[in-house]
Amino acid sequence: MTINLLMENMSGINKRQQNELIKLYGPNSVEVEVKSYWSLFVNEVFNPFYLFQIFSIVLWSLDEYYQYATCVFILSAGSCIMSLYQTRKMSIMLHKMAGSTSSIAVSVVRPGRIPGVAREECVVAASRLVPGDVLVLPPAGCIMPCDALLLTGTCIVNESESVPVMKGPPNMSTEVYSTDTHKRHTLFAGTHVIQTRFYGNNQVLAKVVRTGFYTAKGELIKSILFPKPFGFQFYKDAVKFVIFLFCIAAIGMAYSIWLYLQRGSSLGTIALRTLDIITIVVPPTLPAAMTAGTVNSQRRLRANKIYCLSPPRINVCGKLQVICFDKTGTLTEDGLDLYAVIPCWETGQTFGECVVDVTSLPVTSPLLQALASCHSLTSIDGELTGDPLDLKMFEFTRWILEEPGPENTRYDNLAPAVVKPATTNESALQNLDDLDQLAMEIPYEIGLLRRFHFSSTQQSMGVIARVLGQPQMVYFVKGAPEKVAGMCKPESLPTNFSSVLNEYASNGFRVIGLAYKKLDRKMKWVDAQRIKREQLESDMVFLGLLVMQNSLKPETAEVIKDLHKANMRQIMVTGDNIMTAMSVARVCGMVPPHQKLVLVSLAQHTHAEGRPPLCFEVVGEGGTPKFPGEAYALAVEGRTWNILKHHYPDLLPHVLHKGTVFGRFGPDQKTQLVTSLQDENWVVGMCGDGANDCGALKAAHIGISLSEADASANLSHFESIVAVAAPFTSHEQNIRCVKQLALEGRCALSTSFAIFKYMALYSLIQFFSILILYNFYSILGNNQFLYIDLVLTTMLALSLGRAGPGPTLTAHCPPVSLVALSSTVPLTLQVVLVLLLQLAGVYLLYAQAWFTPVEGGPDVEQVLCWENTVIFIISSFQYLILACVYSKGLPFRQPFCSNYSMVATLIIQCVFVIICLMCPWKAFGDFMELESLKHDNPSQNLFRVYLLLIPALHLILAIAIEASITYALLSDNDKFSAIIRLARHGCATKPMEEPPPATPTHSLWMHTLRTPAHPC
Repeated sequence: MTINLLMENMSGINKRQQNELIKLYGPNSVEVEVKSYWSLFVNEVFNPFYLFQIFSIVLWSLDEYYQYATCVFILSAGSCIMSLYQTRKMSIMLHKMAGSTSSIAVSVVRPGRIPGVAREECVVAASRLVPGDVLVLPPAGCIMPCDALLLTGTCIVNESESVPVMKGPPNMSTEVYSTDTHKRHTLFAGTHVIQTRFYGNNQVLAKVVRTGFYTAKGELIKSILFPKPFGFQFYKDAVKFVIFLFCIAAIGMAYSIWLYLQRGSSLGTIALRTLDIITIVVPPTLPAAMTAGTVNSQRRLRANKIYCLSPPRINVCGKLQVICFDKTGTLTEDGLDLYAVIPCWETGQTFGECVVDVTSLPVTSPLLQALASCHSLTSIDGELTGDPLDLKMFEFTRWILEEPGPENTRYDNLAPAVVKPATTNESALQNLDDLDQLAMEIPYEIGLLRRFHFSSTQQSMGVIARVLGQPQMVYFVKGAPEKVAGMCKPESLPTNFSSVLNEYASNGFRVIGLAYKKLDRKMKWVDAQRIKREQLESDMVFLGLLVMQNSLKPETAEVIKDLHKANMRQIMVTGDNIMTAMSVARVCGMVPPHQKLVLVSLAQHTHAEGRPPLCFEVVGEGGTPKFPGEAYALAVEGRTWNILKHHYPDLLPHVLHKGTVFGRFGPDQKTQLVTSLQDENWVVGMCGDGANDCGALKAAHIGISLSEADASANLSHFESIVAVAAPFTSHEQNIRCVKQLALEGRCALSTSFAIFKYMALYSLIQFFSILILYNFYSILGNNQFLYIDLVLTTMLALSLGRAGPGPTLTAHCPPVSLVALSSTVPLTLQVVLVLLLQLAGVYLLYAQAWFTPVEGGPDVEQVLCWENTVIFIISSFQYLILACVYSKGLPFRQPFCSNYSMVATLIIQCVFVIICLMCPWKAFGDFMELESLKHDNPSQNLFRVYLLLIPALHLILAIAIEASITYALLSDNDKFSAIIRLARHGCATKPMEEPPPATPTHSLWMHTLRTPAHPC
């Protein structure tokens, strides 16, 4: 729907139309249901994890394994209670965040039912608002119950936690309305309208455009309730591996059934022993152990003021490959310092000297008038608020802003605001042109009649003003210098316009252009309110440049340097000037000194037919870039990006692989860039301050919002909800959080990987132990099971998860695939080694002259025997050894010795197992169901010493496997990848057109130079 169609009907809709539209759109409600604990409990219990837990507890109880069954029941109940509490807490938080509109009453306009009355005002429940309703906004403000387009008047709206903004109605045009494009004219649901301002007795009206979950607030709530599914390779492989473990369990079950049937055992014994295999091979504690590393990482992040709404994303941070940064407020300071004003005194001449003191400008000069008038500042409780750039600019003028109330009739209620010098030089006022001598007593003031607010698409803002006593109005405009220059008469531009602009922009300054235009003397206030912006922004006179200094944050350069060392690609995507962005990229180190920047732009001369030609220019050198392509990084503007997407889709992958600086990008284009990078199979992060980065933050795999809002805050504003919609929120307003997340992500991913492999081997160790003991008419005792499952393995797994992140980011990421050769080969060798050493222990036992095997029978399951003791001791050492092997620290985690809980656990448990082997006294041996020490049998005691050789050998071989095999496979990873790519290429029916990421950009230049292009 166009702007004209939305603004032409200000009488709203009647009640019958409202009822019909409610049937179509539903009630205006963003309600989040807070379920009862019972409903949550029912849903939680039917989770496959808890069903498996219940199955295991019942099975263990039937097998009289009450101790472990009770412990698992208590742990599962505690986990379930905590899960219910956290889920309900999140539901309550979202419910409060969404807010309830059902009890709010609002005023709307209806078509008049009495002849001669065009419209009438009535009160309705906010829940019955529908698109097409016209809201009457109260002067004292309100909380917006829906998304609405402002039709008349102006509003001061608090959309963020720092700077209120002023919004006004759009110009009449045939442009299609969009909440993204016209956000400066749209009031979003959940935002706080602080004040409304109107002229005379006119009302401030806004037309409802979206309601309920279709509003911006509703969409964000939906994205939190139903997040976009994200398939991480580690989680996919974990599911595959669990299925593989079930297959192994099936083999073990088949062997157990065959073994017990051969013995003639009872069906009850066969069923218990067979089903017990499942709980051994797939341990019920696996999910809890897997979250140990993530939980500890989340705790450490919270200590660093980084809050996480989606803990699984912490592991994803470990594979972060590309990180996109906003510039202002992220890489650079949010505030701007005014550096200078560069005036253009005479038409067609060069720029004048830089002005750093306002007293150097004549008080009546159009340039000073533009600096004092062209802004969106407003006074709230006696304090000026608005855009930081506008504040700095206005403070430079040393003028004051007055906003008259309704009782003020100096301008017949036509001027909502007045600016004037704080001190007036009377002699300067004698030079006012066309000043009526009878009006010399009128003070020197400028009334701001109408503001055209800044828009990221138009890249400018304007104001219609009038000097008190002057016979005509003046239109001032400020914005992107290129945009402002296009509005001006060519003869009014300085001859050195481009060179001066490029000089300041390339040195990192933010440059704003200023221009003005005297309007027709016949134009009245009514005409000023109706005129279209396009009619004003032509044939203007250029006034000069406003140069603002935006310094880097102290932490930026250091973090960028660390990310470079980690081979993590950085991209700057900003709405600022491309030259300024390239300068900041150079200064912060995003573009290294040895690398040249190539600006991809549209050629000045275009062809009527075919696609628009592109131009490649080496920044600072000029001319077409030479080879090799690796020495270049690309810089792209927003309009060039659009051309690339529509006319050069074959070049887009090359631009994505080599692009580093993206300037003059709107919010939608930022989102497009992030999704395009994701299409190249990269794990992409986005770090921004949340203002124009909402879409990109939500689209990225890792969205990091620099905001003081978090899930525990009282979130009633739109931007606060945006901050919560991002997976991560940093309270520290700098990019150090990116490095911290990468460190914690790599630590969590490495820890999860190690814990998963350890838990898998723990299951297989116990699987082999049980099958071997089944074969010798024995089984592990309840206390032995309890020690292995609860004390030994659980403590080791939890201790593994307590390892902190490594001190620095390395060039390599931790492995992510559980089915890769670098993971499966060492794991398979460890499994084979475990089985062989257990069999070696049994073989050594049977070689002893004093040993007597257990006498078998259909239902014989003897616990206290030498077979049981040998297998228990060897398997216990195996759990300790493999925990030690997988607790490797550097480079992704702290050194092994720094994990004090792990070291302490290993020492204590190792001493305990040695005691079980070497000197188990009678009471202790009976409790653990082990063969006790007999002083009168030296052969048995010597055999105990021999058994210690098996764990020693296991430790040496296990470390050798993990160190040598894993290193060899990881070092040859590129070779394996190349072989796989070659095989896929050979099998493909069509050759690949897209080169790999590391391919030089030779083809890019050659392909582009074959298209119509012009040297720059």
